[in-house]
Amino acid sequence: MQNVRIIVVGAGISGISAASRLLENGFKNVIILEAEKRIGGRVNTSPFANNVVDLGAQWCHGEKNNVVYELVKDHQVLDYSNISFPSVNFLDSNGQLIDSDLCGRLIALCMSILENSSDDLADYTGSLGSYTVKKYKEELTTSEFSDIDNETSLQVLDYFQKYENSIEASDSWFETSGNGYLHYWECEGHPLLNWKDKGYKTVIDYITKKKPDPRYSIEVEKKILLNKEVSHIEWRDPQVKIKCSDGSFYDADHVIVTTSLGVLKENYKTLFNPQLPKKKIDAIKGLSFGTVDKIFLEFEKPFWNDEWKGFSLLWKAKDSEEIRNTSDAWMEDVFGFYVVDFQPNILCGWISGKSARKMETLDDETVLRSCMKLFTMFLGSRLPWTTPINILRSNWYTNKHFRGSYSFRSMTTNILETSACALARPLQDPYGKPVLLFAGEATSEHYYSTVHGAVEAGWREAARLTEFYQSSTTNKTKKFEVYDVIVLGGGLAGLGAGKVLKEANVKFMILEGQDRVGGRINTVTCSKSKNGEEIRVDSGAQWLHGKNNELFKFAEKCNLIHDVLSEEAEGDYIREDGMKFDEYFVKKIDFKIGQILEECEALVELKNVEGVKFPASLEEYLTEKFTDFVENMESNEEKELAYQLLDWHKRFQIIDNACMKFNEISAKCWGNYSFNGESCQTHINVKGGMSEIVDKLKTLLEKNFRLNQNVQLIHWKNDQQPGIVVLCKDGSKYVTNRLICTFSLGVLKESHLELFSPSLPTAQQEAIEAIGYGTINKIFLHFKQKWWNDDWKGLQLIWKTNNNSHWTNYISGFDVINSEPKNTLLGWIGGQGAIDIEKLSDEDIIAECMKLLRKFIKRENLPEPDDFYCSRWNQNKFIRGAYSFTSTKCDHLQNWEKTLSKPIIFDCPENRKNVILLAGEACHEQYFSTVHGAFLSGIEQAENILKLDRSSSISKL
Repeated sequence: MQNVRIIVVGAGISGISAASRLLENGFKNVIILEAEKRIGGRVNTSPFANNVVDLGAQWCHGEKNNVVYELVKDHQVLDYSNISFPSVNFLDSNGQLIDSDLCGRLIALCMSILENSSDDLADYTGSLGSYTVKKYKEELTTSEFSDIDNETSLQVLDYFQKYENSIEASDSWFETSGNGYLHYWECEGHPLLNWKDKGYKTVIDYITKKKPDPRYSIEVEKKILLNKEVSHIEWRDPQVKIKCSDGSFYDADHVIVTTSLGVLKENYKTLFNPQLPKKKIDAIKGLSFGTVDKIFLEFEKPFWNDEWKGFSLLWKAKDSEEIRNTSDAWMEDVFGFYVVDFQPNILCGWISGKSARKMETLDDETVLRSCMKLFTMFLGSRLPWTTPINILRSNWYTNKHFRGSYSFRSMTTNILETSACALARPLQDPYGKPVLLFAGEATSEHYYSTVHGAVEAGWREAARLTEFYQSSTTNKTKKFEVYDVIVLGGGLAGLGAGKVLKEANVKFMILEGQDRVGGRINTVTCSKSKNGEEIRVDSGAQWLHGKNNELFKFAEKCNLIHDVLSEEAEGDYIREDGMKFDEYFVKKIDFKIGQILEECEALVELKNVEGVKFPASLEEYLTEKFTDFVENMESNEEKELAYQLLDWHKRFQIIDNACMKFNEISAKCWGNYSFNGESCQTHINVKGGMSEIVDKLKTLLEKNFRLNQNVQLIHWKNDQQPGIVVLCKDGSKYVTNRLICTFSLGVLKESHLELFSPSLPTAQQEAIEAIGYGTINKIFLHFKQKWWNDDWKGLQLIWKTNNNSHWTNYISGFDVINSEPKNTLLGWIGGQGAIDIEKLSDEDIIAECMKLLRKFIKRENLPEPDDFYCSRWNQNKFIRGAYSFTSTKCDHLQNWEKTLSKPIIFDCPENRKNVILLAGEACHEQYFSTVHGAFLSGIEQAENILKLDRSSSISKL
């Protein structure tokens, strides 16, 4: 590792953290290129007044899980700040002191709305501002706030928006994503820990271990070159070439880019060659980056007493109107002036957004004069204030090496469906070496905008390189293994392909990333099986759908077909108030909805007809048709019950199609799925569980698969290599001319840009992005004895008003399992709820489910289950969900149904041709979302390889 050349771009906290950890881990050839004439980045402690002020990061936010706090907690460098911005004096623009109790109640209301928002915001599609304003106005109509006048309530709300914008770094809280707001994790403990009279730069000494004991110091400063503005990074050659604005050049094996997101936004088009992948660009565009500035005012002596902490500004409407038409309009966004810890003569004004950017363009004299105007308006003669003797301001946006303060999650983040993980993901060379790495606070999934997030990000990338070289050293003696065909993935598609290849005596190998084969088929033992009794359940695929398919024929040949058939969504339909729906009425609504959905299937026949206007989604089609049906009902009560059942059917369809929301399903393509002429309302069970089929196939192929082969890179088009190279994370290397990739669509969506080098053809990429794929999960409750009657088939949950405020609202119901295991209920959950439960413990999930059952059935004495199992398919990095569906995004693609299964044939050296085929349930034109579709897809792609081989289109290695 001593000879590995690593360049870190940026000597901010993340860059220094990365370099320190690299040097500590034995890397010697490390250089940091810093564009400024100082280190620290957005940590900028500057001499001012009695000691120092922090122009950038100022506080250590929290204690638990905060790496900055952990670094310094034993060294007495931190102190508790006693400033609470929203609780200081509130003055209006007439100089009137507003009642502190009244303002305190309104601020507490705003705070409580955000603190208690997690359930609501998880599935909220609007902005943080729209959510907060709506909730605020709703609460103001209650008797608790009847004594507060409208003007004051609006003034406080306006103040709180400015305050919250400074927390987020947004121009407006209508720009901040509502659900994205939840991405940030607060660290428990005091939220504002100051650095006494030394400033935040103190942390650098602890990162580099200069303190507490200089004997263990990591000599990072010797590796830093200042005034080195990086202007160009060539990152696809065997070595990375970096050019600086002063004309200097540097070569490296790896580059860690720690520049701010603001700099990346401004320069990504010219900074990198070749251009960054689309997902990386989407992350740069989608994650937002804003400006928060400080105005420090030094007074000859304080005109306030020790108890006074500053003042917050409440603008009267007429004064706001007046100032907006002047050159001082920016002043309206200064939301307060507050005391500074360990600086007795200083007040600090806070400002964010476009007004902060405007302020930065003005000279000190103009800004000082404007601040005094604010003092005159708001403080008036209330305190004997004096003119400041000095001013110091931050200029984070106008500094081209920052272009702002920190990152946040905006509505654009949602629209581009991006994340910090996408920004953090490294770019690799054709052989899996991480060449271009990214750190900085914006790459932190949950601690963005903070110094502790920046430190963690730097350490993360240093660990990535350390692990890469440790792994490379361990595995460098491994040689390439050569096969005629390599199959990636040991699910049903991979096993189906293997069966065909085995029968054809082809030399092949199946590479499976997990420690088992079967993919989304997994019959598991419940977590609490006692006394030697094993309770086995199917955590994934549970049934065979129909008999006219290859998988049923194979299972039947192996004598695995169970005598008992199953149905779902049966039993009592009960509302949360205990009302049981009339069975005839339930069937009537079910029949009508089934009829509407069946009619929608016919739309697929019109997809190539010009001029046909299709419904925006299946939800729109169903809702419109169902509304027409309901309007003919006689009573309003019956109509209300019908719409409640419609809500259940929508929840059921979300689960049945594994989508996040019902409006994601295409009406135009609804008829793409084929039942192959069979009625598949009843489902076929397999003796012993679905894994019995997998075991039979595994026995046929036991020498033809490798487990724990986590594929890192598929290099498929290189003039210098004769075949397709597959690299695994354990260092294993494989070469073939024919590759069948059966990875789930969820995995392809997440990683196809990084997985394939070069990227897949545009048509395949578009299909991967467009075809829908989501998560459903199962909750199994096994009871020692059943507490229901023999003829009871389960419970379906109807909500009078379902606002999806809790994950349990996404459960459709609990079905009695009528095959094996006995005495077991199966709960189904989809949408956001399926994602949310994966963060909870099994015990918490089961407790909520039992509470739900008792609520609906109105029986408090229901026994606790003696065993249970909860699936977590989205967490599984080798699966990332359940199965595919025809999304509305497919409406705009031509022939997308056939795109994924179309062979990718390409030339390679010595006039040879290679081929890549994709297989899996999502690749099958008619049987997507099913195990028989996956199995048949693998079979068909293996047969395609045999056909191509017979026609001599492909050469062997």
